[in-house]
Formats: sequence, structure tokens, C-alpha cells
Amino acid sequence: MDLDQISEETLAIFKAATNGITSSTGILGVDLSDLISLVPVVTPWGDELARTGPNQGSDIAQWEALLNINNQQPNPSVALDAAGKLAKNQLMKVTAPYFPLAMGYTVTRDARARARGYADAKARGVFSAISQWKIGQDKKAWGSQNFALQRPVAPTVTQSDTGGSIAASTVVHVGVAARTGSGYHYCDGDGTGAGHGNSQGNVGQVTTSTVAAGTHSVSASTTSVVGGVAYDWFQSADGATWWYYTTTTIPSVTMTSVIVANQTVPTATLPGLSTTTPTFNSAADNGSAGTNEFNGLLATITADYTTAGGPIIQHGSGTPSGAVIQDAAGSQFTVSGGGIAQLDALNIALYNSIQLGPSAYMVNAQEANSLGKLILNSPGAVTYLTMDDAAGRGEIVAGGRIGSYVNRLTGERIPIKLYPNTAPGTLIARRDTVPFPNADVGSVFEMRCLDDMYDYVYGSDRNSGGPRDDGEVRSLSTFINKAPVAQAVIQSIAPTP
Repeated sequence: MDLDQISEETLAIFKAATNGITSSTGILGVDLSDLISLVPVVTPWGDELARTGPNQGSDIAQWEALLNINNQQPNPSVALDAAGKLAKNQLMKVTAPYFPLAMGYTVTRDARARARGYADAKARGVFSAISQWKIGQDKKAWGSQNFALQRPVAPTVTQSDTGGSIAASTVVHVGVAARTGSGYHYCDGDGTGAGHGNSQGNVGQVTTSTVAAGTHSVSASTTSVVGGVAYDWFQSADGATWWYYTTTTIPSVTMTSVIVANQTVPTATLPGLSTTTPTFNSAADNGSAGTNEFNGLLATITADYTTAGGPIIQHGSGTPSGAVIQDAAGSQFTVSGGGIAQLDALNIALYNSIQLGPSAYMVNAQEANSLGKLILNSPGAVTYLTMDDAAGRGEIVAGGRIGSYVNRLTGERIPIKLYPNTAPGTLIARRDTVPFPNADVGSVFEMRCLDDMYDYVYGSDRNSGGPRDDGEVRSLSTFINKAPVAQAVIQSIAPTP
């Protein structure tokens, strides 16, 4: 090559090369770190459920149940040579509709090629869908509901001369609507986009006093809705245009200001509504009825049987299941006689009904924390603290968790189990076995599957995009609670500060 043709730029490169190799030359290796996932997949309730299936297809799972009417039986005492009165039986036909649960994925061919040697993009996409399907199933198996919640009672609204910035002589309209467990997790309840996952609303109003200029506040409360886990609160100046104020897990709220726009959803209270603002509808149900949902654990405990036979229905509108339903009405757990008053009352009610105690208490992180604070801070509660060895006094460990509670009636130790997808403010006392004569119950709780979880891959077409794999993780199933009478719930529990 003619030297005259060598450019000054090329000579500069050669010159630099004669000066050795340094960090500035750009000769670098590639630190190909692992692809990591920071997505928690904790689904203990779904993992615990027995997974069963029928031998043939159907649109519903169905069974018959003889209800507990021991307290309605005739007096067995009769005269000599007289016939005994007939024992009473109440047979209920029960059905549970099947519905799909699905989580989709798309992985393009180009994405797989560019990730080759580093990560399997297709496997990652499918695994992500499986993880989210498991989380979704866990939430639905606890809180989904196919029928509408009851409309809340009209809230009682009072005003205070202090505590806020509301002007004197101001008319404040307050609206309230309730949410199911599914509505707690998802803005539209069942994914149809119809409504915003809450019940038909109800309203109350108050006019602030003429005392003080602009320091008033307004408090509102309603009766707990059976099966409701959260309450959306709204405010209006005229009773026609409603603005979202906040959501609580107890049936009361304090409003400190007049608003003229929707407020931010409290994501700590309602994590499933972080990007969606609840709406108010006083004329009809606003999406609490999950038309594409089966009924989960909470719904099967709080619902009634339909006298005509069929799916369970709204509480108070059919034949009671016999489940124990207790209302904390926005109060905290309390210590009484060395124990927790609310748990003792629940255990007594359940024993009086079926002569059994719970297998486990199912709690949210809020209630697990409240129980720990209550017991460890209270001189009125009996606790037993153990040390590993004699040297433990020199290495004291602070803090503690209440892992179980003793049933005063049966002496059984009931584990307090943490379930992340339960709603705060609601405690379920679960009974896993029903050892009644001729019960034939088997598994009390089941995920009954026509089609258990599978990976379905769709056929792609060029009009919808380039080469890719479109698919979803899907199932067709329903949740079954064969013995609601053996279950109990405490709702509207306020956290222990």
C-alpha cells in the first residue's frame, strides 16, 4: 500500500498502539451477570388446596348437604308405647360454577434471538405468566365473589368544630360503598371493566355548625357489610357530583376538608387500585358481583344457600349456612382474662354450633402484627417466653410473634397463619376436617378443576405482528367449601397502634 494513502487518522491509531494498552483504549470484557427476578410469589392458600377434578365435563360442580338443624329437633321424650317424633332433616342442593383463570404472555422471535446465550426469553415469559397466575389464583381462592354485596346502611354523619379545615355552615354529603376480597385486589372486581368493584352506594349528609370559621371536620360511619373487607368513601357538595375521598378497611372515616376532585387512592390500604379511582353508584351494584368469578373462601363462609338449590347467594337472602360471623365494628383486638376477647368469643360461638374448634386462624400482616403488639405489650395477657440456654440472658432477643392461641374450651393450640393475599381487618377461623358421623366430607376445601393449569400457545398471524409466541397460562376451575358451618370470620378489625 502506498504510504501516501495512509490517512493521518490511521497513523494516530498506530501511534497510540505503540504506547501500550490502558483502560482508556476501550479493550473491555463483558461481565454477563445473571438475569434475576425480584417478584415475590407467595401463595400459601392456593398451594394448600386439594386439587380435584370430575370424570366428565360440566358447567358447575354440585353436591348435596344435610344442614345442621340440631336445635330444631323435636323433644325425644314420649309416653310408653307411643311413637317417637320424626327427626328433621334439611337437605340443600349446592352448585359452584366453573370459570377460567388466565394470564397471558408474548415473546417475539427477535427477542429470543437477542437473549440467546444469556437467558431463555420464552421460558422466562412463560414462568412469569405462571407466577402471576398463581398469585391471581391465591387472591381469588380467598376473596372472589360471584354475587353482589349488600348495599351499606346509610352512613351516620356528624360534624366537629375542630380537626379540619371545613368552613362553618357547609353542607357535606357523604357516600359509601363496600368491596369484596376480589374488589380489594382488583379495581373492576372480575376483570370485565364494568363498574369499579364496589357495591351499590348509600348516602348521608350533615351541615357544619356556625361555630368557628374554618376548622370543622366530618365523621361518618356505617354498619359493616357482611363479606365486605373495605369501604370506599365519597364526598359531594350537592348530592349529585361525587368525588372519591379515600378507602378504609373499617366502616368509618373522618373527612378534614372539602374536595372538588378525586383524591389519591391510598395504596397502602388498597394496593390493587393504585392506578384506578373508585366510582360511586347509588342506583345499582357497581361491580361487586364478579360475573366471571367463582366464589372464594370468604364468600362461601358469609353467603346463604338458595332455597331453590343452586349457587350460594347474598347474605340475608336465603338459608343461612350456619357459619359464625362476628363484627368488630371498627374496634381493635382487646385483652380479657389473659386472652384475646374476640378470639375467645369466636371459639365459643363455633363450639356451641358444631362442638369443634378452628384448625387455624388466617390473618393478614396487619392482624399478625396487631396480635403480637397486643399480647407482648399487655400485662393482662399471659405469655411464655423461652430462652435457648442459660447464656440467653446475656444475648436477649427483642420482639416476638404470636404463633398460636390456646382454645380455652378444647385446650387445642390453634396456629395463627399469615396469608399475604387476605385483606387487612378480616380474620378467618378455618376448620380443615369435619369428623361428624357419616360426614363423607373428605377435603373440606378444594380447587375443583375441569382443566387444571396448562400452557396454551395461540397461532400467530402476520397482520398482528412479527414472528412470536403468543400464549397464556390458563385453568378452568371453581373453589369448593363443603362445610361453611365449620368456619368463622371476624370482620372490620382496626389495627392495634
